[in-house]
Amino acid sequence: MIKSLIHKLFLSDEKRNEIIKDLKNNPNFKTKDEINEHRIDSTLSNFKLEKGKVESVLSPDLGNLKGLILTKWYVKPGDIVKSGDIVCQLENENITMEFESFYSGKIVSTCRLNQKLTSGIEIFKMEGV
Repeated sequence: MIKSLIHKLFLSDEKRNEIIKDLKNNPNFKTKDEINEHRIDSTLSNFKLEKGKVESVLSPDLGNLKGLILTKWYVKPGDIVKSGDIVCQLENENITMEFESFYSGKIVSTCRLNQKLTSGIEIFKMEGV
């Protein structure tokens, strides 16, 4: 009984390979290595601002989360930040969330503290350095 249970829980190599083959027929299927390779390429190219280019960073669309307020700034205009640095804190009655910079560059302008945010409102502007 235990042996049959183990066989049901852990697929044989043959069955596992058959499942992977079926998955690879799907054009959207990617292996872990392919995902990691793509992530590195897209991170390097998509989030690098050209020197002098100014980009607006907009508030995220969090679906049905209403009443987001910008409650804390960790940076000020003129500060240099890297992609992934925490820039500000957003919250409502349900969540508190730290917001990371998508880009590396200089903070040009920020919205006011305690501003109510809806999807698509500009939070801050960055300039490539």
